Amino acid sequence: MKRRTALTTFAGVAFASAKHGKLPKKLDPARIVTLRQEADWYQHSAGLAAVGNELICTYRRSDEHIASISEIWSCRSRDGGRTWIDHQLLSASSFEKDQACWVAPQLGKTRQGRLLLLSDRGKKLTKFDWPMLSQWQQPPRGMSNHLWTSDDRGKTWTGPRQIDTWGGEPSYIIELEDGSLVYTRTDSQPTTAKKYPSMPWGPNYYRSTAVFSRDGGQTWNETHPVFDDPLIGDCEVGLAEFAPNQLVAISRIGDGGGRFGQPSRRAISRDGGRSWSEPELFPVYAQRPIIGKLANGKLFMSYRNAWGTPGTCVFAFEAGERFAYQPNSFIWDESVCRLDRRQLTFASTEGNLGCCEFTLYPVEDDESRVEFAAEVMIESAGPEACLIGAGVYVRLLPERVELADRPAEGFAVARGRFHQLRIVNHGPRVEVWLNGEKKLDASTQGIHNRQVRFGNRVAGRRPGNAEGQRNDTKRPLAATLYRDNAGVSHWRMLRVQVQNRRDHSIDWSWNPKQGYPDQFRRDRVLMLEPNGTFSPGNSGYSAWAQLPSGEIVVVDYTSANPPKPHPVLRSYRLDPGWFA
Repeated sequence: MKRRTALTTFAGVAFASAKHGKLPKKLDPARIVTLRQEADWYQHSAGLAAVGNELICTYRRSDEHIASISEIWSCRSRDGGRTWIDHQLLSASSFEKDQACWVAPQLGKTRQGRLLLLSDRGKKLTKFDWPMLSQWQQPPRGMSNHLWTSDDRGKTWTGPRQIDTWGGEPSYIIELEDGSLVYTRTDSQPTTAKKYPSMPWGPNYYRSTAVFSRDGGQTWNETHPVFDDPLIGDCEVGLAEFAPNQLVAISRIGDGGGRFGQPSRRAISRDGGRSWSEPELFPVYAQRPIIGKLANGKLFMSYRNAWGTPGTCVFAFEAGERFAYQPNSFIWDESVCRLDRRQLTFASTEGNLGCCEFTLYPVEDDESRVEFAAEVMIESAGPEACLIGAGVYVRLLPERVELADRPAEGFAVARGRFHQLRIVNHGPRVEVWLNGEKKLDASTQGIHNRQVRFGNRVAGRRPGNAEGQRNDTKRPLAATLYRDNAGVSHWRMLRVQVQNRRDHSIDWSWNPKQGYPDQFRRDRVLMLEPNGTFSPGNSGYSAWAQLPSGEIVVVDYTSANPPKPHPVLRSYRLDPGWFA
């Protein structure tokens, strides 16, 4: 079924409304504490629960992100996250020991204070065997979920006890008003719906399933689908009960790992999770969202922002709040993106440190239609400095516009003036119009892609980068490396229409009077700490809890900035007044 995203307005903001051109809020470094850091050990997957005035944290300790050794630990804080003590090993696995590993432990809590630690366990074929979930859940490998419990604030634990044969990076367990326990898992499924499947997932997609226990966690036999869409592949879904029997679910996008540019989706249940509303686009790009209700009644979430500026973010919203579609952005240094009353200027420098790229909703495939209109002037530009992605990449240079993948196909433009540019991609062909005149009509065969975006092409993440770029840490992900992406461009107007057959469609427009194209991020989202390796896997499986004092504590693993040799565990203390 074709979906169209309504451009409704949003009401209320978590932070004070930003003045025109104001920079995003930053966290005071004095509120950041290193929880655990060790040479040659990779910290991962933090969980957190508050029991009274005490905080209990669980985490994975491994040799690498792609781990051959994987341990689950716990620790505690009695002073609101300022210091952490009593680190204890709960369970260890390794390829040498049992040809398996713990993948992503998650911590939950009942209203009576019982701690519920849930982790998936994956079987391995080789020491560093770390396949996509779509392969890991299938023979000859396999996964399963395992449960520990503690009734004494994490001093002692019972378990692990296997509760299924699915695994699937489960979420934290929550207790509903009626006493039921529930978590979500990700199930990989085959599909023929995708015209051009993304590798290495292939003809598979992710669906999300809510798993229930009605007997206090003894059995987990009841399941209900939450998201099930082969075009989008919602996974790692976070849950919260915002009123009795009413739940909200926020997803991570599994299609291509989210790299094409889809935001998270939201669904609502009015019957305790048995059925769910039609999913709608959410205004953030969340991986592993952790959602709960604050003392003031608002919903709050921590999450990894991966394909925009990398790092862990937090966001507060009202349960019934409606949102307009919002783009994502990669801007490491906010000074390279400057706004005044007349125009937006990108003054990008070489490498990731000086990149500026805005990402919009992608095309479903080469049968989609994209219309991208812009009023723009290019002052200076390397070949990767200023491009428009509209199902194909169009390169903008001071005196020329051309197809980035077939640069011989293009046309000259007058230097030093603004031009009205209109790109129309209707599947097999792309047209480019300049100041109302069609200047190019070309085939898209062999150059079609799903990207809809504008600005730099982000330089990528891999060892051996050029000066001004930063290396990966333990290489959890790789990416293409683009060079020569320094330049200066000026933008006065944008309108982007993406018409997909079955996927969501958008109609988004911008001018300088609205603020930045990503003004929502600047007004509403707080990035706790950027990930200086630029590799999404090096941060972002976070958790949070609110203390009786009202203070919010977030824990996460992160490479930090400047990047450390291995990711470390950090805790962050947040003033609840920021989210009033």
